[in-house]
Amino acid sequence: DVVTTLLPLPAPKGHLIVSGSADRTLKTWDARTGTLVREHKGHHGPILGATLGLEGGIVVSAGDDGVCLVFTTE
Repeated sequence: DVVTTLLPLPAPKGHLIVSGSADRTLKTWDARTGTLVREHKGHHGPILGATLGLEGGIVVSAGDDGVCLVFTTE
């Protein structure tokens, strides 16, 4: 589905990217290989945006379902 947000993680995890999309998931990717590392589910509508915590240890996502969810990137 349509990607609505992309978040590069800070060093030393700078090779990881988190994507949020209309399929209601956040996915962590290894940008070096294109490999899916982790998938986070919980929204009941498309993800509209997301942001990283200060050191990249958490992602807060906002969905069209009116909910904000917190996921760890560990």
